[in-house]
Amino acid sequence: MKFRFLGSNITDMNIEQKLNNLVKFDKLDENKEYDISVEFFNNDLIEDSLNEDVSYELKKKHYVFIRKVRNFFEKNNIKINKFYLMGTIIDLVEKEIKFSVKKSNNKGKKSNIVWPCKEIFIYEDNKNKLDTLLFSNQISLEEYESNLEDLKYELSIFENEEEHEYIN
Repeated sequence: MKFRFLGSNITDMNIEQKLNNLVKFDKLDENKEYDISVEFFNNDLIEDSLNEDVSYELKKKHYVFIRKVRNFFEKNNIKINKFYLMGTIIDLVEKEIKFSVKKSNNKGKKSNIVWPCKEIFIYEDNKNKLDTLLFSNQISLEEYESNLEDLKYELSIFENEEEHEYIN
């Protein structure tokens, strides 16, 4: 089940009401367990523009949102295992939230996974893979640097604000 909110933020006080208007509980089986993935437009990232040197922190508002959504589903007798919360400024428009509810393969294993900046997470993961290839001599330094630059460009990650303004 997928749905999205426009004109919403994870800090909205009426998030449960918005969920109530969209979630079709008759399509969810109370005997099954589910995972939730949420992508949200993270306004905090705009101020720092995507930069590999900025640390994107977990904030109380991320966990408050997760607790509200988990409680909402539990009140409706739906068990939630994994909850993925991912911030972005690339894939969504401002004040947009995308939800996905899928059957879980993680029976009884509850966890919350928060990535305030999805792009940096993807960048770090791919950079680690490139590092491994470089250190094991499977790629040259030139290939490494080229792939790293391509990755930064693809994810709109810039080393400084001037580079960001120049490209856009």
